[in-house]
Amino acid sequence: MNPAAIINVPGGSLAEGSAADVTILAPDLQVTVAARAMKSKSKNTPFDGWQLRGGVAATIVGGRVVYINESAGLR
Repeated sequence: MNPAAIINVPGGSLAEGSAADVTILAPDLQVTVAARAMKSKSKNTPFDGWQLRGGVAATIVGGRVVYINESAGLR
């Protein structure tokens, strides 16, 4: 089951004509967890300052690129 189906919203498909909401991952991207930069109301994380592998390279919403992580080597 995909997240869209779990919360009963349209989406969860890459079929022609469906909403193009996609997150592209960069599995080898090095990222550092920074609690102060989190968008959540809670800034509590035991991982603050940890360097991890894997991150978001880009996000596409409604067929438009809305985020590009230049650290991932995308332009």
